[in-house]
Amino acid sequence: YTTVGHEPFSIHNILDTDILQLTNNFSFFRGRHVITVGGNFEWWGFFNSFNIFRHGVFFLPYFTGVGSTFSSLDEFFTETDPSNPIDLRGLVGTGAFKGENIDVGQVSFYAQDEFPVTDDFNLTAGLRVDVPMYFTEPEPNPFSTGLSALDENGNPEVVDQASLPGATPMFSPRVGFNWDVKGDRTTQIRGGTGIFTGRVPFVWVGNVISNPGANPNLWDPFATPDVPQIKTSDDSVLRQSFDLNAMDPDFKWPQVWTTDLAIDQQLPWDLLGTLEVLYGSDINGIYMRNADLVRPVRTLSDGRPYYGGFDNNELNPDGGAGIYVIDNTDEGYNLNVTAQLRKRFEFGLSSSLSYSYTKAENNLKSTEIASVLWQNQPVQGDPNNPKIADSEFSQRHRIVGAATYRHDWSERLATQFGLLLEVAEGNRFIGAGGNRYSFIYAGDVNGDGYGGNDLIYIPRDQNDIRLADPGEWAALNAFIAQDDYLSEHRGEIAERFGAVNPWYSNVDVRVLQNITFGVGQKSHTLQINLDILNFMNLLNSDWGVRKVASPAATSPLQLVQFATDGEPVFDFTGPSETYIDDPGEFSRWRIQLGAKYLIN
Repeated sequence: YTTVGHEPFSIHNILDTDILQLTNNFSFFRGRHVITVGGNFEWWGFFNSFNIFRHGVFFLPYFTGVGSTFSSLDEFFTETDPSNPIDLRGLVGTGAFKGENIDVGQVSFYAQDEFPVTDDFNLTAGLRVDVPMYFTEPEPNPFSTGLSALDENGNPEVVDQASLPGATPMFSPRVGFNWDVKGDRTTQIRGGTGIFTGRVPFVWVGNVISNPGANPNLWDPFATPDVPQIKTSDDSVLRQSFDLNAMDPDFKWPQVWTTDLAIDQQLPWDLLGTLEVLYGSDINGIYMRNADLVRPVRTLSDGRPYYGGFDNNELNPDGGAGIYVIDNTDEGYNLNVTAQLRKRFEFGLSSSLSYSYTKAENNLKSTEIASVLWQNQPVQGDPNNPKIADSEFSQRHRIVGAATYRHDWSERLATQFGLLLEVAEGNRFIGAGGNRYSFIYAGDVNGDGYGGNDLIYIPRDQNDIRLADPGEWAALNAFIAQDDYLSEHRGEIAERFGAVNPWYSNVDVRVLQNITFGVGQKSHTLQINLDILNFMNLLNSDWGVRKVASPAATSPLQLVQFATDGEPVFDFTGPSETYIDDPGEFSRWRIQLGAKYLIN
């Protein structure tokens, strides 16, 4: 992978993946019962090479290591002056590089019975058993077991990076039903409940193998040059790492208990109505904790713990390396309620209108590798006990309308017109965000050693915050007042992803032309489609434009210093408004032209 941003010229991560899947099942009848049994085995093999410093992290300015930012144009021209070339080759390492083989598997068995209790009531019940397995055995790691560590409750623990969980069965019972209440399909009730087992993002398993810390049993050209090299490929070996990643000995793959209940009702005027409620509760959710974090040394006035600041926040002073342990929690949940109306007209028009409400909360901000997962997690209090809060994927309100009309000009020519209307609060989630936001401080306010992950306290009045320049209060107060979330939560620490994007509307249009002709005994169809996305923006550049939060608005307070009594002092650096026009593709009209050739 080639990185962007502050590492613009670095290629440091190679990932090679092999996958094997074997599945077998069969069904048989026994009276009114249809019984299905089967099994599944999956194996994933990864070769991971993460060599960010070996192959060169070519920061600009090159030798200051401050990242790709400059204080002035003069500094930029000085650092990139062609008359003073930089020896980039001298920054690239030689010899064996760091690489790890990671093998993970899952074997599953399942049985299901589908039984029509009556002609109008069908019942399905089953059980699935999944057994996750780790086929890679890390090298024994006395460095890991010799470290001081605290669990999520602040109690001493021994973290053994080389110990992975055993092959523990995970049971997933399920039951579902479908009831035609009157026997004429005018009222149909359906639903079910059960436990579902998912997979963990394997990068987090890979982190455990790839980041053993200063394991003395592994070769390192600087620390342990005499230790034999353990090859993982022709030119890669197991190596030590900066920080340490581990897995709780009782760690389990994700499991959620999901219940669904729905009713389909035939309504007057040939309308078909559906009301559906879906609720899921985490049995084994996932979060990350840092077992190298000290106990709090004091409590700040807003109620959050303070951990001493950089170089004072670690049990094992090592420059911020950390002991990152992947663990489970059962606090997350999700709720979705959907209502829909559908109608089909005799003259060729099909239409639908639906409304969805979603509320989802969890303990985890989704991101990349284990250490970043912990360091970037916005927290109100204890970073190792993150409170449940809104999921960044949660889109609270969404209304969708759709209409399709087909007109047959002849047996060979048919045109279909489609329209999709979407009105929603939030945004379609994209990898860079743009749906929900966290208001965080610029600076390490809770003293856990990492800045940019502490949620702000929203002051009630000027006496509720310490500003380096008290004259900034008027601007800060106006900024809080113009934001719905901030103004409603004065006197509180902001919630993770508590702020949600404003409402938006979007209209997409499709025209589909079918041209059918016969060749021999088969019919051939040429299908040409024209899609206009964000159609209203095509008509008027002010329409269909979405809003997103300004980056400056989500980090409006910068830590300046701590006063003599230990309380933080801030500068207000935010803008006057939270949300600005989104310059991305969702705010622009787009046209797509496509063609398909179909043989029937």
